[in-house]
Amino acid sequence: MTGGPCLPITPTNLPLEQESAAIVRALYGAFSCLARSGEIGSYVSTHFDPSCEYRPVEEARPIHGHDALIRWIERWLEAWEDAWDEIDEIAAVGERVVAAVRVHGRGRSSGLEISQRLFDVHELRDGRVLRITEYLDPGEAVEAAGLPWREGLAA
Repeated sequence: MTGGPCLPITPTNLPLEQESAAIVRALYGAFSCLARSGEIGSYVSTHFDPSCEYRPVEEARPIHGHDALIRWIERWLEAWEDAWDEIDEIAAVGERVVAAVRVHGRGRSSGLEISQRLFDVHELRDGRVLRITEYLDPGEAVEAAGLPWREGLAA
């Protein structure tokens, strides 16, 4: 495995659902560069609302705000020589987006590669992420986003 591409995507003048999906794609593209670039502060300030909230599946409590999110990402990336996400599918309604993703990493000490499937619900505001909640179950993610069930997210 190798890290994902670091291609910027700038959504402009698209219908809301397409724009929302493009914003989320840009978020994952930028994340896939963090282990190599180390530009976490820029990533967070560019893609996240100052009042952001992140609810990763492995944490007991949500992460609130830019500073806490930067510290969490720094801590998370310490374990990985490389880490990247691949989007399997995106579904959007307005400014709510469900992304079925595969999170990949190569351990910094072990060199072992991992892959985990997650279903992230993104809530956007003014073109930036206000909230991300991670789910292991696609049905829970789709329900939380208020989207109609789609079999493709479970594949």
